[in-house]
Amino acid sequence: MFLEFERLENVRDLGGLLREDGAKLRSGLLLRTGRLEKATDNDIRRLADMGISAVIDFRDGGEVERDPDRPVPGAVYYHLPALPDLSGNFKPVDDPSYTAEEIHRDFRRIYRFLATSTEALDAYTRFFEILLASEGKPVLWHCTQGKDRTGVAALLLLTALGIDRETVRREYMLTNEYTRPMMAALLQDESFPFSEDIAREVFLVYEDNLRLYEHCVETEYGSVMNFLELALGVGPKEIETLERYYLEW
Repeated sequence: MFLEFERLENVRDLGGLLREDGAKLRSGLLLRTGRLEKATDNDIRRLADMGISAVIDFRDGGEVERDPDRPVPGAVYYHLPALPDLSGNFKPVDDPSYTAEEIHRDFRRIYRFLATSTEALDAYTRFFEILLASEGKPVLWHCTQGKDRTGVAALLLLTALGIDRETVRREYMLTNEYTRPMMAALLQDESFPFSEDIAREVFLVYEDNLRLYEHCVETEYGSVMNFLELALGVGPKEIETLERYYLEW
């Protein structure tokens, strides 16, 4: 479910998603967003009023230094870079030589990194440790646009909570409902630096990328559930705790 904020982007509450046995995610506890750098005073006040206990930032060090989050009163901030240093592995997105085809290929590389890199495994392990230590208090996580690194975190958590794969994928694709209108408005601005084909690669998510992530994980571990337990330490005991925190019947 999208939540309207003044300047925060792509804010979604995962509450209300249904499991096949009728269990439902509690509302107001699991929020995924874009970065908090643009948040207004009212946005920050609203997050504080929601009782956000932890803000988890999956961006790399350069992104954080360039656009630091505004702090949320009452919330502990965690910086968990989920990718190797982007500046050392990819062209700057505003490089005039960067083509849409190259960007598409690089996002495929990003999803492989998110499935296999030490940085990603460490970040998502800590993500679950923070959730498990939260005692069920509201938690927010984000990257820059709240779509790729954030989307993988949502996939992993929803899978752990028993949400079926098609529902997980639909939730992932909801990002485009937010970014398409924003992208269309930006393309009307003559100062916007990207062509439409490049903007589509930068701002939208693609189901094929999520499928690639799942394929990488399943090739190595057999299933996403095995990956959760063997790579991230989220086994039956941890899942039972997460269910107690976040599900209602």
